[in-house]
Amino acid sequence: MLDQSNNAAIAGASVYFNNTSIGTITNENGEFSIPNPINGEVIISSVGYERLIHKLSITELTGKSFTFKLAEKEAMLRDVMVLPDAMRKQYLQLFKENFLGLTEEADMSRITNLHSIDFAAGDEKNAFIAYSDTPLTIINKKLGYIIKFDLVEFYLNQRTGQTSFYGFTRYEEMGDKKRWARNREKAYYGSTLHFFRSLIGNNLEKESFSILRVRVDSLRQTNALGKLFYKKMDVGIPITATEIIKKDPKEKLYIASWKDKLMVQYLKNPASKAYLSKRTIINGNLPKGARSYLLLNEPTVGIDDYGILADPMNVFYTGYWSYEKAANLLPYNYYPDRD
Repeated sequence: MLDQSNNAAIAGASVYFNNTSIGTITNENGEFSIPNPINGEVIISSVGYERLIHKLSITELTGKSFTFKLAEKEAMLRDVMVLPDAMRKQYLQLFKENFLGLTEEADMSRITNLHSIDFAAGDEKNAFIAYSDTPLTIINKKLGYIIKFDLVEFYLNQRTGQTSFYGFTRYEEMGDKKRWARNREKAYYGSTLHFFRSLIGNNLEKESFSILRVRVDSLRQTNALGKLFYKKMDVGIPITATEIIKKDPKEKLYIASWKDKLMVQYLKNPASKAYLSKRTIINGNLPKGARSYLLLNEPTVGIDDYGILADPMNVFYTGYWSYEKAANLLPYNYYPDRD
């Protein structure tokens, strides 16, 4: 790893496969090696330098070495909101709830450098953007990970509740992973990762998922005075995976598309549901399972072979998955039957 301007070695640079537990740090000579590589994005970052993203395949890595050069980071001009202390505290709380989530995993997670977050106004009223020039460090005591999250963008519309974020993530084990295996397995089943893997594998029913296209319809009704009126209502139409997704060999992605809202029903009770009920975030006589809604910001969204969205900012979640956020995420090389 070299400085682009003078070819000096960069020690302590972080090198990892994005959103995995596979990575390392460069030594004093700027050298590194990564055992057990996978197909995916390699992220190289160091304080004061621009982030470098390089897509690699295992076949490309065989018997080869690489030299990466990092360019010094240029100062970015942002319209940072200068907030009074009380309002900044409120914004930070909103950020934590909508970034980490409202689950037991979120309650057992801590961002050690929350002070590095800055805010900017969003394009819409009641919306804001959050970002950080340094990676966030998240200690997740429920799943046993130390997470380095290089936040690129976070968006929240306080009026609609729509939120999304994306960044580059490295997971580090807090100890013997066998200690956390059961908690990780519980977090996986019924999650967005579980769903998208089931979708691209065309085995939704086997994995206890069903999907419905939501269409707004008008229901003809008569009030107590006999006056006719029409009431708008959502109608769910069952569909199959093949109706909304196809493989694009050229892009090496699955391309998914649906109109309006996509309703996803998980037919089992996910682990977080009981905890949310205890916190009275969701209450009442709840039916078995969990229901979530997905809305697209663009006409299509790409999904890779790991079940990962090419552009996470393109999908908005409401319903159950709106409670599960960064604290419930698992490394993309995680599979419950292998860990």
